[in-house]
Amino acid sequence: MPHDHDISPLTRIVARLDRAAAGEVDLDLVPSNFPSLDKALGGGFRRGDLVVLGGDDSVGSSALALGIALRGAQRALLLTSEMQPDRVYERALATCAKVSLENIRLGAVTDEERIRLATAAVSLRDQVPVVETFLQGGLSNIERAVEATPGAGLVIVDTLEGILHRDHGQDEALSYAVLALKRLALKNHVVVLLTTHLPGLDRHRPDRRPRLTDFGLGGTVGAQADLVLGLYREEMYDFDHGVSGAAELLILKNRDGAKGYVDLYFDARFGRFEDVAE
Repeated sequence: MPHDHDISPLTRIVARLDRAAAGEVDLDLVPSNFPSLDKALGGGFRRGDLVVLGGDDSVGSSALALGIALRGAQRALLLTSEMQPDRVYERALATCAKVSLENIRLGAVTDEERIRLATAAVSLRDQVPVVETFLQGGLSNIERAVEATPGAGLVIVDTLEGILHRDHGQDEALSYAVLALKRLALKNHVVVLLTTHLPGLDRHRPDRRPRLTDFGLGGTVGAQADLVLGLYREEMYDFDHGVSGAAELLILKNRDGAKGYVDLYFDARFGRFEDVAE
């Protein structure tokens, strides 16, 4: 029986179509398990893709990335430059158990909340992402972590700016990092989900929804990423419009499909994003 690499690419594509028609799982897909997003993307993220998720400061990009990791059918790898692993697990418990993060930190939880936290802890044992804090920056540390976690189909890098280990030539270094992460996704046949800030965002313009140009770096993100997502919450700018919790996830670039947006809901008490369709 021929190995998969001995079969022509066209034959593999046709075989994948046949499997999809028969209702079989496409192993090249890594669903976000946010139904509206997966529908817009034709089933989910694709292995080998670089996905860039950006938004204004405090919009919740890290929380959304964690939410995607927690919804996954298989364990993800989360590389963060912003907190220690225990803090990530604390947030994961708050998100899944729907218990206030502040109450968890203070130990001020009710008996019912304590039961929910214990239940969430059990359910997360085989689902919580592998978390590693990278303090030194550098792409070599990311490559090492990915190679040490071969079962992870989704690799989250939070954030792009945390990769740097030098201050000079920052834009050039970040541009190279974006390209290197795309190569890493291809080499390891994984989805790399990269969070980043929006250095080009003008907070004084009438419509502050993210645009592709807001990612800066001379257009590197738009050129190298397969999928670019922009997270927007109107309540960050207009408090009196009755839009508490409303969030939009804009598909600013989609190499394999159409652009558009999906509606999400953000519950700040638990740092939890939900799909409005749910």
